[in-house]
Amino acid sequence: MRNDFEAIRRALRRMPAPEPRPDFVDRALAKATANGNLTRPPAQWRQPFLSWPLWLGAALGAGLTAAIMLVLLRPAAPDVQPQAQFVLTLNEARNIDVIIDSERDLDDATIRIVASGGIVLDGFDNDREIDWHADLKRGNNLLSLPVVARAAGSGQLMAVVEHDGRTRRLTVALKVSETKERRS
Repeated sequence: MRNDFEAIRRALRRMPAPEPRPDFVDRALAKATANGNLTRPPAQWRQPFLSWPLWLGAALGAGLTAAIMLVLLRPAAPDVQPQAQFVLTLNEARNIDVIIDSERDLDDATIRIVASGGIVLDGFDNDREIDWHADLKRGNNLLSLPVVARAAGSGQLMAVVEHDGRTRRLTVALKVSETKERRS
C-alpha cells in the first residue's frame, strides 16, 4: 500500500504545474486584507469570550475536574491493622502473639519490631527497635514476641513487614499498670 502512495507521489512530481497568473499574488493579498479582517477576528468569534455564562461554566468545570482528581489521586491508606490492647503489670514478662497474614510467600522479608512507652522486648532492654530477615509463608505466620513492662503508662508494640517495596504495619497497644488489672 505504501508503495502505491510513493508511486503516485513520484508521478505527481513529474507532472508539469501551470504557472499562476502574474497578478495572482496581488489579488490574493488584497482579498485577504479587505475590510480589515487580517487584524481582528470576526465579531461572532469575539462575542462568546465576552459572555459571563461561558466563564462561569468554565470555572464550574475546572472546579469539578479538580474535585474528581483529588478523589482519584488521593494517597492510599497505609496497610495498618486495627489495634488490640493488652494490660500488663509493672515488671511483668509476657509473650504477645502477632499474626502476620500474608497473601503470598515472602522470601527474605524484613521484619522490624518497634517497642515504645514502658514496653521493652525481653533481652533487648537497651534497644527500642530490632529487625531481621525471614521467609514468610502464604497464610498466617505467628510471631510470639516476649515483652517486659518496665514503666507504668501506655506503650505500643509495632511489627513492620517490608518486602518488594511494600510495607505492612501491625500495632498492639499495651497498658502497664502498677497493680493487677483484668487481663485481655
